[in-house]
Amino acid sequence: MNMDTHIYNIGIRVLIYEEDRDVCAHALELDLVGYGKTENSALSALTSAIRAQISFARFKNDDSLLPFSAPKEIYERWEVAHNAALRNEIFREKTIKMDIKAVCINISDELKKPSTARFSPMELSCA
Repeated sequence: MNMDTHIYNIGIRVLIYEEDRDVCAHALELDLVGYGKTENSALSALTSAIRAQISFARFKNDDSLLPFSAPKEIYERWEVAHNAALRNEIFREKTIKMDIKAVCINISDELKKPSTARFSPMELSCA
């Protein structure tokens, strides 16, 4: 590995929910959202957005581009879903029906400086 390579390993909490017939994967620590027709496609879109944001911050050498916290409501919904999933794992005989899901994803990657990536507007974005 050369000295211009940056390796990172980041755990990010994600709230998964449906909105307007799409699945949304909302990263709590970065306030980024990936959309898709399935949970996997939404997570894949979110992972791409996270990698792009990290790469862009590195490209600009500006750590103020990271992190942005999601709204308090998203954190509260994640806690509800996370606690329900924990109870369901421990007490499997109880039925817990949730329309949201709490997951954690791990972003692990290498970034080389300077970045040669080109950034273009994304089709879907969250403000």
